[in-house]
Amino acid sequence: MKLKLTLSRLENLLMTACDDLRGSMDASEYKEYIFGMLFLKRASDLFDQRQAELRKQFAAQGMSPDDIEGALIDSDHYSGKYFFVPPRARWNQGWQEAVVENGEKKIIDRPALKHVKENVGSALNKALEAIEDHNMDALQDVLKGINFNRKIGQRTLDDDTLADFVQNFEKIPLKDSDFEFPDLLGAAYEWLIKYFADSAGKKAGEFYTPAEVVRICVEICDPNEGMSVYDPTVGSGGMLIQMRDYLREKGGSADELALYGQEKMGTTWSICKMNMLLHGISHADIRQEDTLREPQHLDETNELKRFDRVVANPPFSQNYIKKDLKFSGRFPVMMPEKGKKADLMFVQHMLSVLKHNGRMATVMPHGVLFRGGEEREARKHFIEHGYLEAIIGLPGNLFYGTGIPACILVMNKAGAANRDHVLFINADREYREGKAQNHLRPEDIDKIIYAYRANRDIEAYCRKVPKAEIVAEDYNCNIRRYVDNAPPPEPHDVRAHLHGGVPKVEVESLANFWQNYPQLKDDAFVSRDETYLDFAPVLADKREIADFVASHQSVMSRHEEFMQTLENWWQANLPIVEALAPDAANQKGKPRNVYVMRRSLLASIEQALAGQNLLTPFQVRGAFANYVDVLKADFKSIAASGWGPELIPDEDILQSQFPEVLEALEQAQSRLAELQALFAAADEEDFEDSDDTGVMNSEQVKSLKARLKETKGMAKLCKRDPNMGDAALYQREAEQIEVQLERHKALEDEVKTLRATIKGIEGKRDALVQSAREKISTDEARSVIIERLRQLLMNTYRAYLRADQRACIKAIENLWGKYAVTVKTIEAERDAASKQLQAFLVELGYEDAEV
Repeated sequence: MKLKLTLSRLENLLMTACDDLRGSMDASEYKEYIFGMLFLKRASDLFDQRQAELRKQFAAQGMSPDDIEGALIDSDHYSGKYFFVPPRARWNQGWQEAVVENGEKKIIDRPALKHVKENVGSALNKALEAIEDHNMDALQDVLKGINFNRKIGQRTLDDDTLADFVQNFEKIPLKDSDFEFPDLLGAAYEWLIKYFADSAGKKAGEFYTPAEVVRICVEICDPNEGMSVYDPTVGSGGMLIQMRDYLREKGGSADELALYGQEKMGTTWSICKMNMLLHGISHADIRQEDTLREPQHLDETNELKRFDRVVANPPFSQNYIKKDLKFSGRFPVMMPEKGKKADLMFVQHMLSVLKHNGRMATVMPHGVLFRGGEEREARKHFIEHGYLEAIIGLPGNLFYGTGIPACILVMNKAGAANRDHVLFINADREYREGKAQNHLRPEDIDKIIYAYRANRDIEAYCRKVPKAEIVAEDYNCNIRRYVDNAPPPEPHDVRAHLHGGVPKVEVESLANFWQNYPQLKDDAFVSRDETYLDFAPVLADKREIADFVASHQSVMSRHEEFMQTLENWWQANLPIVEALAPDAANQKGKPRNVYVMRRSLLASIEQALAGQNLLTPFQVRGAFANYVDVLKADFKSIAASGWGPELIPDEDILQSQFPEVLEALEQAQSRLAELQALFAAADEEDFEDSDDTGVMNSEQVKSLKARLKETKGMAKLCKRDPNMGDAALYQREAEQIEVQLERHKALEDEVKTLRATIKGIEGKRDALVQSAREKISTDEARSVIIERLRQLLMNTYRAYLRADQRACIKAIENLWGKYAVTVKTIEAERDAASKQLQAFLVELGYEDAEV
């Protein structure tokens, strides 16, 4: 049984290819090599696939072998996702080249691309160039810019490195029949772009917008079949692809959405073109040029083409050049060329290409909302004409390369003439903190979209602001002027601070927890008087609060009740998930739609969990949307290929059948990490081996080796001439140094051994997993996969319940921190400490000392 390629397996193989280049250059430099090689291998594999199909078709038509071979090299037979691949670019086929040497024509046999070992960079460059030359309509200028011989610093990648790089892709089968689901390669490409964005840091902003922000823009635009969508700063194309996928979610045909984009940066434009093609979107019209100076999409009258939807994340705060600016009528208000004020020039361009009933969503820096001068005049223009429908304030540090907060401007020409307000949504306080970046949670996205679609006031979150009020503020659109979401000040009861007790009013302010967890309040607090409570005797220390809440019967029972409701829902709706798999009795039946399943289950789970108050409706919907998104590749695989054992993760197979392999790997990795940390510490300044591990830094080793050579030399001299010194002393010192060096070398050797061990275990692990997977039947796989889907759903919602529990604990701990210790207690402890110190001073003979 041939196992198909899953997304996780493809990601691992691509990661291995990245690892081979990571030491030689950074992600911003080698990403085009990965994309180029992936496209090259895919084109060649598809070419082989198409040739096999054509050969079978021509033979069935009765064509002779010679005629078949002649027809196979006719480029007219290759279109859409199939590219004609000339001989020198074919991955698996050797070829012959005619050359002239010394005036004589010779035929030289050339190896298949996967076997090239010399001048590898040149061979790859020529292969990409040849594919582009033979497919100019689709690939003009897309591949020739990729140069495997480009200098990185002072050198180029050597043949061995590039040959290993090629071999990594030899392990990746890229025919359609190799994939678990049809769009697997597109999903992997998106994963790669995200991976490079995470690695490239500030430079990532040129080609990547966080998926959560894109999702908001897409849902706001809400495209339908038959529409045209345009991104004037298209980057790697993610926004256009998500527009297509969103239409699929709604049950529409993605083929009925016309996609257009323009990108200034050549490398990014090339990545976008490949992204579209690898997603199977051959009809996307992606142009390269500066959108402000020279927009490329024109209609049959040579005027700017108009679009139903526009979505974009333009580069923040850039300068632009007015010289030779085409279609200047796009800009009712010209921004200054200098001072990094191009933001609203992009907005005006987008607005100018919107149809009379079109809608757009664009990401902007906050400064465009309140700066004066021409930017004020532009805001006035948008508001007076009724174009500005909504402003959405986002949290800070969401984007690569900048920590500044951003916003989304929503312009809508439909109903503009009668629009007398602007919807302000202040969502800047609702997010999840990350190490390098912050992230919008699924419930945050859901709440923003709900607020926009509901178009009504939500306290401390969103508000419909009348046009007159904005005019009175001189068109200043700073969001906090209209929607203040600052939390109320922390209350402090002076009497409670002085005399003790917890104010009842502050305890009652936590009513949502007491409603969700009956009896918890009565068990945590006891009455002091009509106005104050005390902490119950069971809580003698702040550290006891967490365990008290977690183990409280009302908390446990409410969570169990919630999880049982979820379990019941899962069992009732499991047939919908199971129906994703192809019908074995009807192989030609229409494949099930993952997006239709998602829509159906989302509505169902929202209804099933509507009666509980532990999670908000935004959390219920957001959690499930996130669950499906995380497992989207698995669901697509089930819909396309059924219950294949490929969908069982390697770790699950290892844990169930080869736990000893996992344990050995974990031990080796743990010890290696320990040693690597030890060597890293040794290279720091002022390092001292206080634990006597034997590790030394490179300077110490170098110094000891020099001293060893010196002492051995002196020992020899002293043996020949005793007057030179005591040979035995030098000999003992040399032996001590040798012991030190041997201890250090033993640690270095252990690192090498561990690396070899880990590599061996990983190789063995892969073979064991492959062997075990091949023995798993479809029925067994189905049971394991369904249980995994169930467990992941349960864990997704358990995480939300734990978060609610932590919030409850934090609220009670906050009350403890404020009121558990009174001012009088603090003063008494201070006075007691002062008396004790005075007594010590008297005992030491300092009777007159003052404390």
